[in-house]
Amino acid sequence: MNQESYGQAFFIYIGASTLVGLLIVFGSIISFNASGGNHEPTKISTEAKP
Repeated sequence: MNQESYGQAFFIYIGASTLVGLLIVFGSIISFNASGGNHEPTKISTEAKP
């Protein structure tokens, strides 16, 4: 591979890494909003129902 190919591969790598990072950030934001956005843990009832 010549110098130009290395440069192109580097930019593709940086672009792909940035895209993956953005997907993780947006996914966590969407997940946070879907859960209601409150900081309290979800309350699960431990009482046995008759």
